[in-house]
Amino acid sequence: MTSNLVTPAPSALPGPVVPPGRSAASRLLPIAGGALIAGSLLYVAGLATSPPWDSPSDADYIASLARDEGQTTLSAVLLHYGNLLAGLAWLAAPALVRGRKGSVSTVVGALMAALGLVTVAGFVLYDYWTAAVGRELPAGQAEELFGIVQANPGVGAVGFVTLFGLLGPLVAIAALARAGVISWWLLAPAVGALAASALLTFEPLSYAGFAAVGAVPVVVVGLRMIQRRRAEAAVSA
Repeated sequence: MTSNLVTPAPSALPGPVVPPGRSAASRLLPIAGGALIAGSLLYVAGLATSPPWDSPSDADYIASLARDEGQTTLSAVLLHYGNLLAGLAWLAAPALVRGRKGSVSTVVGALMAALGLVTVAGFVLYDYWTAAVGRELPAGQAEELFGIVQANPGVGAVGFVTLFGLLGPLVAIAALARAGVISWWLLAPAVGALAASALLTFEPLSYAGFAAVGAVPVVVVGLRMIQRRRAEAAVSA
């Protein structure tokens, strides 16, 4: 006598139990929102503490960084981590978009902002070298060495990429407005702050003020990230 063993169909086999709720990756959204806000504030503080220039010339720029090592270090650290936090946080911005409207341009803007701001974060460390040559070498030699480094094609390429850190957030803010995530009027302070800083000579407190105005839409985007996570957590509960 034989017995027939019935093997259950694949669909009937028990599978892993998936607990309800959001994925672990979604927990990064409020972290990114906080980082975007914190990065913007650190950037403003970094500009406010920047050594003042007597003029835009290379000689005066080197002298300004060499004059006070502590102030140069403080400003460079604040600018470094401000740009780094904001750059990484922008990568989460596309998660705010639901639907096709504004989705592609948000991704493009977020990638531009991330690449540009992270590049700026690394470029800021150049200030330590500039300050050191200004302190350790005679003014003429320091300026000559600075000019040689500035003429390097690699430095020029890096400098070009930093422009993405200025344009990327504008693209992302406009895209998020188009997607209905934020209001269109938030584009005005971002554009206005960028235009003012491009037209006027650098002065720490003035530029910090421009950065504070330009940070308004960025802070709103960060708050949207935090609010989105809370809303989705409430729905999944």
